[in-house]
Amino acid sequence: MTSRRRDFLKQSAFALGGFGAALQARLAIAQQLTRVRLTAGANIGYSHQYVGESAGIFRRHGIDGSVVLFDVGFLGTEAVVAGQAETAGTVEFPVLSLIARGADLVIPAIMITADDLKIVALRTITKAEDFIGKKVGYIFGSSAHYAFDRYLSHFNVPRDRVTHVNVPAAEQVALIARGDIDAFVWLEPMVQRGLDVMRGRAHVMNPGIEVAYRTRTYLEMSRAWVDRNPEATVNLLKALIECDAFIRAEPQRTAEIAGRKLNIPAEQAASLIRAVGFDWNIYLDAVALQVFDQVGEWMRAQNRLTGAMPDMRRVFVPQYLRQIDPARVRGF
Repeated sequence: MTSRRRDFLKQSAFALGGFGAALQARLAIAQQLTRVRLTAGANIGYSHQYVGESAGIFRRHGIDGSVVLFDVGFLGTEAVVAGQAETAGTVEFPVLSLIARGADLVIPAIMITADDLKIVALRTITKAEDFIGKKVGYIFGSSAHYAFDRYLSHFNVPRDRVTHVNVPAAEQVALIARGDIDAFVWLEPMVQRGLDVMRGRAHVMNPGIEVAYRTRTYLEMSRAWVDRNPEATVNLLKALIECDAFIRAEPQRTAEIAGRKLNIPAEQAASLIRAVGFDWNIYLDAVALQVFDQVGEWMRAQNRLTGAMPDMRRVFVPQYLRQIDPARVRGF
């Protein structure tokens, strides 16, 4: 064998060895990652999760995270209950309803706080009393359902004087444009889409939902999964905290990422983020217990809660966030 041939074989062996070592390293990293299927409502409010998936933040914290979009957030909670996902994010009413029916869920943190629910109504409707005799569309069982009831109550408008129509988010704009409903209650980008389609014939009510209700989106997970994966639960919270910091530091990249995920222009995504004023901040505050009590009373009045009110102190699990930053946990 010539010396040139021997040198070639040595170099090949070194190259193969290096490739094999790199492959083993990648496999080891992959084995260390914990698979987490995060669910999100298809709206701009879940941008922190889109960022975590796209910018590699989840992976940096040991999480193999993928974000699955649903038409509305509570469908993600149902997916968690069914074992088809690891996280969901909704407001009080949907999660309380599921827990009351036996779902063993826990809440490690509040993820988002916002005044994002809006009422898009015909121009002829200018105040709450004008909804009497009108048809208002929203998703039954969603945050809009509870929030609109709170809005009517705030202005002393009897609920039974308004016609309530169960309308999926994707159909709300078409129905108001056809005249089948007089208003709808939902989030961006559906709000702006409705205004654009109506071409001046509709507006956002002011004052609106914000006078009676502020959205808190809770991180919801299976108790069994969290108990089996306490380290991954802490790592997920660390990742979400970093996602929030990314949004503040990189607003343009955030808009681009959210735009791709939602299939809307980046400029529109940026406009929606500015307009709504989301507070992406991971925290846990015992004030939420009072909010759940109020929601439970409303559910009972609507015959949506017939048994005992669930013990929400058992549902909130502050110990994971407390490990990261005790200041983020208040009142527990």
